[in-house]
Amino acid sequence: MQRSDRTREAGHVQAIYWYPYQIPFRRGFATAHGLLTMRTGAIVEVLTTDGYRGIGEIAPLPEFSGESLANALEALPPITVHLQGNSLHAALALLDESKPVPATVRSGLEVALFDALGKQRGQTIAELLQTNSSRRKTHVPINAVVGASDVSEAVTQAGRAVEQGFSCIKLKMVGDEREQVERVAMVRKAIGPDIQLRLDANEGWNFAQARNILKQCERYHIQYVEQPLPSTEIAGMHALQQEVTIPLAADEAIDSLESARNVLSAHAASILILKPQLLGGLHNTQKIIDEAEKQGVTSVITSSIETGVGLVGVLHLAAACPTVTLPCGLATLALLEDDLLADDLNIQQGCLTVPTTPGLGVTLDRAALARYSAKAI
Repeated sequence: MQRSDRTREAGHVQAIYWYPYQIPFRRGFATAHGLLTMRTGAIVEVLTTDGYRGIGEIAPLPEFSGESLANALEALPPITVHLQGNSLHAALALLDESKPVPATVRSGLEVALFDALGKQRGQTIAELLQTNSSRRKTHVPINAVVGASDVSEAVTQAGRAVEQGFSCIKLKMVGDEREQVERVAMVRKAIGPDIQLRLDANEGWNFAQARNILKQCERYHIQYVEQPLPSTEIAGMHALQQEVTIPLAADEAIDSLESARNVLSAHAASILILKPQLLGGLHNTQKIIDEAEKQGVTSVITSSIETGVGLVGVLHLAAACPTVTLPCGLATLALLEDDLLADDLNIQQGCLTVPTTPGLGVTLDRAALARYSAKAI
């Protein structure tokens, strides 16, 4: 445990702690970026002078964003000193204005501050985030993720997800061109025609490969394909959309509000895949959702394969945003050996129940956090 501490009057940020962890995946998780076997991150905790505690999560994905946990943790001490002594509301404003702060640090601290503020005010994070009078969601539809590299195992995982009540499957695309098309065909056959099927290429194709694979997959009624081209090929995404009927979604291409605006202005995608952990938090993601909606572009919110602490923060954002209606990518906790939550989240018929108690509405399993503690990262 590391600590930065300065006592102030009641109701203000008194101390901020952080606890690095390393949690294995239950089995290797295959993406076009490689095989993920270990999730590293840190739980961050805010303590107020009136006795409230808020938790958040800092969980970079170097394979996707390039940011490491070591770099994130190096940035924590100065920003925490900057926040201490302020009210929770003022600390959130300071965090929003502070530059430069790594995106995952901003995200983790923001959720921890929101968690404490919600407890202080008797409101959920979804209530704190809500910007209009529309009704908040009590349940958020989510997609199952199939990441097995073996085709037969992918088919088994997809079939199991349908049996569990999921109506939307996201299939990671790995292997050569022939294997990838076969993968889609076999999964579609296994899940039937009524289940939504998404593909995720994780930047794994060049233009010719993307066109060839997607044209062969058009017959399988694909809802959309995530990031078929490298994130830098914004013009290529626009050109590809003219050649295939499957809608294109931008994922790795969006790592900030500015990059989202670049994608929108280039008409490079009809769906934005937004990971608040990598975008600097819930408020930053809300801004992107609002700008996309004004241009008729749909947003899907997804986890970054965090533990339950980070994922529930993202769930509250999805519940607070009325324009986010497609299934979100929040069925990822089962990929990890432990989610660091004292109680299981409720998934029924492909929907995740939004906690209703103040703040995040979940309890950190401190014994599990101690088991997976990473002393030096």
